[in-house]
Amino acid sequence: MVLPRVWINYKPRIYTDIFKYLFTNLGLIEVVEISPAGQDFREIGARKDIDVVLLSLDGLGQPDPDVPAGRLKGAKVIAFSPKGDYGLRRMPGKTNWEELRPFGLTQLMEELVVEKA
Repeated sequence: MVLPRVWINYKPRIYTDIFKYLFTNLGLIEVVEISPAGQDFREIGARKDIDVVLLSLDGLGQPDPDVPAGRLKGAKVIAFSPKGDYGLRRMPGKTNWEELRPFGLTQLMEELVVEKA
């Protein structure tokens, strides 16, 4: 079984830590760490393909704007509310977002399943 490579950049930071702990201990994902300072993402991405990016939603229900678009290329992007009522999904190479309602832990786990050829 190939584990999906997931970058988690959820706010507040405690949620990122909880998701990393939970999903790595369950053996569902391989966490990809990206240094926020000094490293070029393209260089990192060449060595470590990212399958899924997890983001929080801002106060307006949009994906967190603090994440550079270059970090999201080539990956499925999932952004969701901590309330579990709303999520967005953008597939690799696409520009449109799909709305996902409701969006709880079960839906998140289903989104992490990545099929590789």
